[in-house]
Amino acid sequence: MSDFRVLLLSNMGPSKNKPNSGRFVYNQYVSLKKQGNCHVDFYYLDQEEKSGIAKLLRYPLFFLRFVLSYIFSFKKYDIIHVHFYFPNVLLAIAYKLFRNWRAKIVVTFHGSDIYLYPTPGPVYRYSSGFVDKFIFVSEKLKQRFFKPVSASVLSAGVNDLFYEPQTTAIKHFDFVFVGNLNKNKGIDRLEAILENFQRKLTVAIVGSGDSSFIERLAKNENVSIRYFDYCSAQQLVTIYNESYMLINLSYNESFGLVMAEAMACGLPVIATQTDGSTAQVLNGENGFLIPNDENVCVNATSAIEQVLDLSEQDYLTMRLCAINSAAPYQLSSVTEEVLKIYAKLRVDNE
Repeated sequence: MSDFRVLLLSNMGPSKNKPNSGRFVYNQYVSLKKQGNCHVDFYYLDQEEKSGIAKLLRYPLFFLRFVLSYIFSFKKYDIIHVHFYFPNVLLAIAYKLFRNWRAKIVVTFHGSDIYLYPTPGPVYRYSSGFVDKFIFVSEKLKQRFFKPVSASVLSAGVNDLFYEPQTTAIKHFDFVFVGNLNKNKGIDRLEAILENFQRKLTVAIVGSGDSSFIERLAKNENVSIRYFDYCSAQQLVTIYNESYMLINLSYNESFGLVMAEAMACGLPVIATQTDGSTAQVLNGENGFLIPNDENVCVNATSAIEQVLDLSEQDYLTMRLCAINSAAPYQLSSVTEEVLKIYAKLRVDNE
């Protein structure tokens, strides 16, 4: 098969001040670029904070630059792979209608493109008719789509770095929390758990956002916190390997790559029940699932203590199960599956 051109399209991507924004899409782009028969470009909207008129014009300028750079261009793409369906799919449709009607449209749904549209409007619905291949990051997310579709279930992929064998590290942290410090990630729950924890605990918190709650937790002398507002992948591997477990307290999580990252490093995961956690966490085997209800803090505290009290052999068994569970999500494996999807679309187009 001859070489073909792919354009990845997303409204999330890394920038100077937000290097982790959309990092999973960027990592997939880098992995795809390494393939010999596939020329890949990436067009994205960064998440730098804007104000005033600049904030209002973010999306109009994003659309305009796409038209000027890709529709009015001599370069032709065979596949437009949209990450985050709406409204990004409108750009792919415009490309198909006005530049290359033979172009195939692939869409990966990551969560917000479904959770934010519980009752999708007519444009959202109609646009789905242009999609040649649907990809969802979890089975339950697929089930939330407004109509049944034939689709693949495929995560964005965990950087291969997390799967590299590591030397045994001293456990400095009883647990690690990784994620944006916002309401959806459950920082209110994290604060409540740590505020009332009754035994000595050393915690690592990794993520940008509102970290003011960490200062408020100083009144609980049982809890010691180390805060990292940003970590590279290699730094995160180090923190995972120095931690006893990962805790995830999200209200909504379509997949949750941090859970797969942590398990790839051998960490049991304690997580609230979401679309993503139920796809990854086997209760009592590689971690514990917590009902996503009003008793979440009490139940999470109990689960943390349960893991901390495991015998050395039981903890090792849980670690090995976590490592095995994360194997399918390795980025190189995900990239192979994405390339198979591209190849089939190319064959269908010939």
